Amino acid sequence: MRRIATYLTGMILLLAPAAQAQVERSVCLEGLLSLQSGNSAEAITQLQTCLDTEELEPEIEADIHSALGAAYLFEERYGEALIEINTTFAIAANMQAEITDGTLWRNRGIARSELNMIDPALDDFQRAAQLTPNDFMVHLNLGILYQGMERHTEAVVAFDRVVQLQPGWVGAWLNRSGALLDAGITAAAVQDARRAVELEPENGSTLNMLCWTLIQDGRAETALPLCEMAVEAEPDIGAIVHSLATAKDRLGENREARRLFARAYRLSPEDPEITADYNRTHNP
Repeated sequence: MRRIATYLTGMILLLAPAAQAQVERSVCLEGLLSLQSGNSAEAITQLQTCLDTEELEPEIEADIHSALGAAYLFEERYGEALIEINTTFAIAANMQAEITDGTLWRNRGIARSELNMIDPALDDFQRAAQLTPNDFMVHLNLGILYQGMERHTEAVVAFDRVVQLQPGWVGAWLNRSGALLDAGITAAAVQDARRAVELEPENGSTLNMLCWTLIQDGRAETALPLCEMAVEAEPDIGAIVHSLATAKDRLGENREARRLFARAYRLSPEDPEITADYNRTHNP
């Protein structure tokens, strides 16, 4: 659904391979430690130097390629990430070894999904879920992929698992609320949005989710003060301004709604739902 951006703020997206104990050469170990500390740009340079200059045993070489793939993912260089991760799989295949690290399957799924390789990404996430069923990031990415495929019921199931594993993380509730809304289970979507607001009552995204789910539940009057609070918290987010405009529109406050639809359009002209409402109210 357009309105609910994937909520990943503050979460660790990727995990570095646990290869440090096997690596004695300084540049290789430095690269792994840089990745672990979140310095992915430096890790890329160090790990590439490691591969270019050191004679590595196949198992360690596979770990370095895997770590380099993770570093590229952090940098959103998905094509290069996929090459490195596929190299890890190729080394394992040459060794006739099975990859049982769910993180590697998950990371390849992320790279593939970002490159719009949907079916292979789905296979990777499903395999990762089998290997590491308690890795909430696997289920989060699986749910996001299902939403993009408009397989809403399966997205709800995936986000159910995220909620079970991370009940104190607001993103778990926001993502499931969005999936429930897409699936037409509006009352449950409202309840999840309420839970998100309880966790972060001053967060514009949580306030907006509750605002929007209430509007979709036919309760624009109840939604309105929440929409106003969301805009006050995040005045420059087009989707949040659009929610307030929609509440005003549903309540018959046409002039104010029209002004807000125009403001939302100025902020997010690329959004098809915002554009449609802007055209409806300004170019009838």
